[in-house]
Amino acid sequence: MPALIGSTVLAFISTNIDYLLILIIIFAKYKNKHDDKLIFIGELLGSGTLIGVSLIVAFWLKMIPEEWILGFLGIIPIVMGIKMYFGDEDEGNEVREKLGKPQRSIILSVIMITIATCGPDNLAIYVPFFTTLNAGDIPIVLGLFFIFLCMITWLSKMITNLPKIQVFFERFGDLITLLVYVFLGIYILLESGTIQHFI
Repeated sequence: MPALIGSTVLAFISTNIDYLLILIIIFAKYKNKHDDKLIFIGELLGSGTLIGVSLIVAFWLKMIPEEWILGFLGIIPIVMGIKMYFGDEDEGNEVREKLGKPQRSIILSVIMITIATCGPDNLAIYVPFFTTLNAGDIPIVLGLFFIFLCMITWLSKMITNLPKIQVFFERFGDLITLLVYVFLGIYILLESGTIQHFI
């Protein structure tokens, strides 16, 4: 159980450091207290969609008979982390552009922003991670994800009022993400027995 909780925390953190900055931008745009609930609903629906798709893909991949072969999926987070760190994409600017366009609702805006900005990263992390789980682990992981989503919503709302912390995440967020992606990729390679298979 401690290993499962630890790997779940790692998977969540690796996909949500950038998302924390995105939520800060969203909360800065919508400052009405009533909007907070709508943002949270949009966040849950957007993240839930990505998690659901990842689970379905992982389920089909689990049909591969040799588990160590699945471990090669651990290379994806490592490559994604390196690409994100050395790339020049600015998700913050992308979010600001989307928020600047007229939208039908706050919920729809947050769903679209979540899927558009987090989709590839989340799938790259969650699919390999979910392939390491058994059926009994999934409810625990989903429950933890829900708790963590509540926490990151609260945290991003608080940081909106603390510029110094916001600057810290803007400055070091990419480095933290890189390190967590690499650690998670290595964990998946080890958990699936891929590295051990060649030693």
